[in-house]
Amino acid sequence: MVGVGSASAANLQEDLFASATTWVAAQSTTGADLIKFAPLDPRIKVQECLSKIEFDFPFNNKSTVRAKCNQPNWQLFIKVSNSLPINNLEAKQAAPSKQAMVAKHGLVAGQILTANDVELGPDAASSSGSFLDKDALVGRMLKRNMAKGQLLLAQDIENSLQVLKLKQNLRANELISSAVYERVAVGKEAIPVGVWLGAELPPGARVNRDMQAGQILLSTDLAESRQVVFANTNMVAGQALKAGSLRLEKLDQDKVSRTHLFELAGLDGFEVTRTIRAGEALRTTDLRPALLVKRGEMVVLSIGKPSEFEITIKLEAMQDGRMGEQVKLKNAETGRILNGIVTGLGQLRGS
Repeated sequence: MVGVGSASAANLQEDLFASATTWVAAQSTTGADLIKFAPLDPRIKVQECLSKIEFDFPFNNKSTVRAKCNQPNWQLFIKVSNSLPINNLEAKQAAPSKQAMVAKHGLVAGQILTANDVELGPDAASSSGSFLDKDALVGRMLKRNMAKGQLLLAQDIENSLQVLKLKQNLRANELISSAVYERVAVGKEAIPVGVWLGAELPPGARVNRDMQAGQILLSTDLAESRQVVFANTNMVAGQALKAGSLRLEKLDQDKVSRTHLFELAGLDGFEVTRTIRAGEALRTTDLRPALLVKRGEMVVLSIGKPSEFEITIKLEAMQDGRMGEQVKLKNAETGRILNGIVTGLGQLRGS
């Protein structure tokens, strides 16, 4: 374990290089005394790691070693400074008796690879340019379609890596939704130190600092804790959500799933589908659009634009209606039937 305790920054870097040297030596027959690394940029400080640091070669030329820590979440790229005789690694990779990464299922050109897309499989053909570690493939884009069990080679993978670039500003602790970022291809030479290379963001991921549009997301930009929506009060099935009935609260990362709700915004006009206890985390299946208009009740239909000319009429609802649904309405005096779109509790808008 590297970086545990109150070691100085210099000692942390020294321990990191020592561990990286041992790892590279274990991957080949190269002696540890022959393995040298270029000094890190003085602006980069090696953080303490409370878990085991893992190493891999993210690129096929084996000129860079990636160090990854899970607690806290960070990664560093270490350049090999000497002409390292690591042809043994290539020979190791090319040996027919070794296993290499293959497609776990059918893959399509342009797909961003995840850890669930690849697996080790028997490598019967020539394995020059094949991959021994799935970490070297995660976040990379396929050039062509691949069948299940097909060997993945360097020529099948785009040389660049897909990173996440923000499309808008984010405040610290703001949710990183799919609408606020885009994937862009970056050449391996231009990859920022510590860039986040995962195929999918963890559910409920938030930034831990203010960020500007155009910035590349780094591993250290992700907040360690996750916030999900909790109930403030007991609620019964069919009860509409009200102001103050929900709150955001931290939940252990290992308990968070993609079915949880991560934002309070946009929940107006919903009701719960089952009995919810105060303090319980809510999931997407726990909510549905609330019944805002009930058959037989008097409702208000607004016609026109509030800023120009608008009239309101009280009418009888002929149907039940939820947010956004069209409902038939009856004028009790004339018997005329009109249509309206549900916009709120007992509120509809006509054309």
